[in-house]
Amino acid sequence: MEMKNFIFQHTQTKKKEDRFKKPYKWKNVKKEEDIWDLLKRERVLDIIKNFIFFSKDRAGRKTKIIPRYMQYWSVKKAYERIINYLNNKDYKNRGLIWHWQGSGKTFEIIYLAEIFYNEFKNRDPIVFIMVDRRELENQFNDDIIALQNITFKESFKRIESIEELKKVLKIIKESEKNINISGKGVYLVMMHKFDKNKLNDFINSFGSIDKKEILILRDEAHRTELGKFATLRNKILKNAIAIGFTGTPIHKKDASTFKEYAYPKEGEFYLDRFFIEESIKEGFTLPLIWRVVKPEDIKDISEEEIKNIIEKLFVDEEDADKIVVSKKEIAEKIKLSDLLKSESSIREASKYIANNILEDTENFKFKAMVIAQDRKSCILFKKYLDKYLKEKIRDYDENWTQVVITYQHNDEVEIENYKKMIENRYNKNVDELNKEWADKFKTSNEPKILIVNKKLLTGFDAPILKTIYLHQFLKDYLLLQASARANRPAKNKKYGLIVDLTGILIENYKKAIENYNLYRDEAINKDILNNLFVETSKIWESFLTKLDEFKKLFNSIVGIDFNNFIENLKKHKEPEKEFKKIIAKITLSDKFDYFYTKLRELIQLFEAVGAYGEKLNYYEMYEWLKLLSAGINKQTKPKSYKIPYNRIKKELIKYLEFDTYKDIASIPLDLKLLKNLKEDEFNVIVANIIYFALDTTKNKKEPIYRIIYNRIKELKNEYITRTKKSEEVINELINYLNSLKTYEEEEKSLSNSDKALKNILFYLNYIENCNIRKLPLTEKTLKNLEDKKLIKPSDFDKIKKFLFIDLRNAIKETEKRRKMSNKIVEEIIKPIFT
Repeated sequence: MEMKNFIFQHTQTKKKEDRFKKPYKWKNVKKEEDIWDLLKRERVLDIIKNFIFFSKDRAGRKTKIIPRYMQYWSVKKAYERIINYLNNKDYKNRGLIWHWQGSGKTFEIIYLAEIFYNEFKNRDPIVFIMVDRRELENQFNDDIIALQNITFKESFKRIESIEELKKVLKIIKESEKNINISGKGVYLVMMHKFDKNKLNDFINSFGSIDKKEILILRDEAHRTELGKFATLRNKILKNAIAIGFTGTPIHKKDASTFKEYAYPKEGEFYLDRFFIEESIKEGFTLPLIWRVVKPEDIKDISEEEIKNIIEKLFVDEEDADKIVVSKKEIAEKIKLSDLLKSESSIREASKYIANNILEDTENFKFKAMVIAQDRKSCILFKKYLDKYLKEKIRDYDENWTQVVITYQHNDEVEIENYKKMIENRYNKNVDELNKEWADKFKTSNEPKILIVNKKLLTGFDAPILKTIYLHQFLKDYLLLQASARANRPAKNKKYGLIVDLTGILIENYKKAIENYNLYRDEAINKDILNNLFVETSKIWESFLTKLDEFKKLFNSIVGIDFNNFIENLKKHKEPEKEFKKIIAKITLSDKFDYFYTKLRELIQLFEAVGAYGEKLNYYEMYEWLKLLSAGINKQTKPKSYKIPYNRIKKELIKYLEFDTYKDIASIPLDLKLLKNLKEDEFNVIVANIIYFALDTTKNKKEPIYRIIYNRIKELKNEYITRTKKSEEVINELINYLNSLKTYEEEEKSLSNSDKALKNILFYLNYIENCNIRKLPLTEKTLKNLEDKKLIKPSDFDKIKKFLFIDLRNAIKETEKRRKMSNKIVEEIIKPIFT
């Protein structure tokens, strides 16, 4: 019997004759097509018991919801993690579900909440569905209310205020000691309600909750996971199970979804992964066409014009004579994101959209979204799209195009005026209008075009949306999330269209996919993983140790205990005056350089631990450390007059003139391209990610960092040209990482003179290919600098002189040796000693 093309329909909303037109094939846990796995007795019973929901939409239409295979297996894997933890078979109580946009994460969360609630009903189960956006909260609330057969519905509650959250937490805490009290329930809550200032009385009275049968289901787990909200949540719910769901996990120096929700040091990045290429292959999302568009030219501004504009801008200010800016200087300051705010750029982009939108949306059979650089740009797009669409389309109505943005107190005049205008016109407040337009975009004929800045870039599912016009500089997960708004399948929709009006985002998109594909391949050498991640507990232990050392150092310089210093300042009649006295003592001390280094290190360690629960009680200490650092900076780096580049940029951009936008290229982001990104450029990805993970190399001046970075770039080229095999590339990368780790360990115990000497020799031997082992005169002169409180320019001149002599055997040519000596002093020695 041929079962290969079995059709698995996940909803039942259509007429009988076309109910089975869209097939979803079942796959087993190994992701192999396997209808027999679905027909197993235990599988059928499990799906009937736990995975079939009935829902009714606003129009009264009934829907049956059953899982796609990746939804089923991700929930099963997460539930296995929960069982093992609660039955004391495993210490692991976190897990990451990495599923691409459109995979159905909302129902994965609801499935898991239902199973947990039912299976642990005798242990008073508690579920917190946590979100960080009002739109997501509304979506979950509506979806859950619409479900007709979920068991937990009777105890489902949307927590509307911090006071409500306090009551829930208090009941849970009290239930630990009193079996007659139950906190059992499923709670929908915003992350922002875990506010330390407003939950202080709960913390002081009850501290943490010990209960283990608490399940945190965190949607969009790549956001709002590093600050005070997540720290407080982790502190209060210290033994809870936390399962994170995201389509775009992040991993940066001080922000990692993998560290927060997985166990990367043990080789576990996620419990389940379902990314772009799988989603397209299965038909859950559509491929994208990426059209690259650019203005033909941008009219230049002359030096004379810049001078006149600046004079006019600052004519009434007393420091006007100090503002002298060259064309080169201002060109270096202006970024793409600045250019995209230009009214001229928005006007020409609007013309392009008006000329192409009928074709791009198939005569508005589908709809479009414009993503602008900032909120003010959204309003300008509305102005020009109304103008040019009226000229192009005879029956165009201004209601076709709507702006959906966040409005704030004390907004710019243009934004405030626009807000008043639409509130008067539609007789509703902007929050109501935003929700109405977002909903109607999905269900009604109008609006046909939404103009957004940050709203709706994530969590907005509208299959009717086919075309996105990108006029905002985006990268990494934000770019993937935004472009995914156009990938939802709909009847007769073959692909989503991304029109890149910046002309450069396609490379950012491809690089983001490359970076994510790194974490898919299990063959990556474990040594690399060990270098990418450090256990949070170890960072925290280091912070506590160094904090004790710092307090002793503070006492030895200032003559007062650090905690007493804080308390005294709080009570002092003139705290600012007293604070300045303390700063003066520190900056005049012969231990100042060492003190400041340790202070900065402490601040960085605190920030590096993310939402680690133990740090909650140290936030006040952290604020005092930052205040101390700011006071030292103010004392040692007095402000000179700063040229107001931002004001100048804003004014100059008004005078830029953009030419007509023209198509440059059209690139299909289909399975073939995604496969090539995954396989052919894998080791390029490794190099990018490693350097990205070690991004301190961007800021440090020592040559070893530049050497490693440059060598990684060479490795990329060697791989691309096939002069090195992937195994060789990875092995060499590991060697460089180990060299960097060794250097960083040694660096902690090196004096400035030793550090400078080590870097000079490293530079000469590895960059300039000189075979030099010793620089005796230079070494002696550098050690003399250690004892000086104030280093003068003449001291650096002396080093140049002795370095010139030390290099005479290695570099015979006099002029070359002189340039080399100057370069080493300016680029290596000065940054270390100043």
